[in-house]
Amino acid sequence: MLRISRHLLVYSAIISLLLQPAAVISQPESPASPASTPTEADTRIYLSDGSVVTGKLLEKSPDLIIMQVKEEIFTFDPQTEVDKVIGLNSLGGEARIINTTVFPYISFLGGTLAFGLLSALQFDTASDRKQEAAIHEENGLFERARDLRSKRDRARLWGWSSALLAAGTLGVALIPKKRTRRVFPQAKLTTTDAGTLALHIGIRGEF
Repeated sequence: MLRISRHLLVYSAIISLLLQPAAVISQPESPASPASTPTEADTRIYLSDGSVVTGKLLEKSPDLIIMQVKEEIFTFDPQTEVDKVIGLNSLGGEARIINTTVFPYISFLGGTLAFGLLSALQFDTASDRKQEAAIHEENGLFERARDLRSKRDRARLWGWSSALLAAGTLGVALIPKKRTRRVFPQAKLTTTDAGTLALHIGIRGEF
């Protein structure tokens, strides 16, 4: 009864651990958010009448600004129609680029642990079958001893197979991926105890 309970607990733990990477694989990829969708717009123009035009800057000179908005082309006079021209990528151009390493399949370590437990259980079973076979052989029960040795060999085969699967899932879990991260400068004004303004510049990361 004790052996059955121990095996039941081990197999329950194995199934639970194997379900973790399976759940990760079955999760659908989340659709890209609108903010991450690439766009051709790179410039925003604030006009004198208060309106704002966002599009792709084709040409900029002291006398003429040409901008493409979707499929249409617009021209503006910088001296009479335009108050301000801002590049949308100006902040991103000042950002520092940092390369990091992530492990997206780290949940497969659950499979490594599960197959490792299964391998240990099978080798333990093989050891028990070997001892039982020796006892039966000493008592003259040769047919039963041969059957136990056959079960021992099968348990060893399952043990080595599980060990190989554990090594395979460990290899998958440790597959690295490179990711680029942008770090933007961030400024903040605060008031000191003396009543003066202090400028604090920190770092804000964006993945």
